[in-house]
Amino acid sequence: MRVPTARHRAALLSTVSVAAVACCVVAFSATPASAETSVDTTDPSAIAALVAVAAPDGAEPVDVRATGNAFETSTTNAESVIPVDPARPIEVTTDVAGREISANITLPHGLDLAAAEAAEDGSVVYQSDNDASVAIQTLESGDTRVQTVIPDRDATHEAAFGMEGFRAVIDSAGGAGFVQDSREGAFVPVDAAWATDAAGAPVPTHYEVRGDQLVQIVIPTADTVYPIVADPTWGWRNAAWGLTLSRSETASIKDYAAAASFCAALARNQRLTLACGLWSGYLQVQAATANKLRPKGCLHIVVAPLPGAISHTYC
Repeated sequence: MRVPTARHRAALLSTVSVAAVACCVVAFSATPASAETSVDTTDPSAIAALVAVAAPDGAEPVDVRATGNAFETSTTNAESVIPVDPARPIEVTTDVAGREISANITLPHGLDLAAAEAAEDGSVVYQSDNDASVAIQTLESGDTRVQTVIPDRDATHEAAFGMEGFRAVIDSAGGAGFVQDSREGAFVPVDAAWATDAAGAPVPTHYEVRGDQLVQIVIPTADTVYPIVADPTWGWRNAAWGLTLSRSETASIKDYAAAASFCAALARNQRLTLACGLWSGYLQVQAATANKLRPKGCLHIVVAPLPGAISHTYC
């Protein structure tokens, strides 16, 4: 079975019965009055159906292969191993700018997740009887989608994700991702946060960086109908290779002349083609922003496959 047809979506939504509830408090934040549906979020098949309806882009998961202790997926862009045990990380092997990397994604803690089960559409579901459940999908593009299904107003509305050997970053434009902990390494972007309720309405959500982790925070409104599906997606197909500057290197880029000098050295050492006349101004602005942060930040500069993009990270 693949993503439900329009008839299936209508049938699923027709089961919704709305009941008003009083103003309440959820984990980590106060929540306005909201409504709940009769969808069984302890059933892996029902969770997979919710996810299929909620996903905004219509991307389909690939089939999974059970191997005893894990479920494996394979696409042109990535190989993934999704463990049965929710305490173990998801393992992804992919190519980034001609370099093979292996990365591990850790799931949110404290959700009392059960052992994983595979749904017919290829979703791997970690069900929880008393909190948010998690559904993992490898998309046809090779990207990894990790959906949190929030069953009711009393469940956790925050989900923290990590990558072993990487640290979470959010750049000046609000783009999120993970940068490898080394002088040179991969940058893996994470798609913009989204959350959708059982009525198909968007729910306010955003990312925050806490330590090395990327945290998705969902903020329901008075009109939100539970359950909510929230999702970060790891964009392996858009991953890049880059260089992380030290604090002293970032601090040294104080003006356009210093930025231009750095650009010339970077192009020479990395054998890059950079339009330093234009890019140096961009670098100067980004360095000034990092130098004004509290605590002060550092820059990560993409060198392949398309050089020049800059994101901020802590030092």
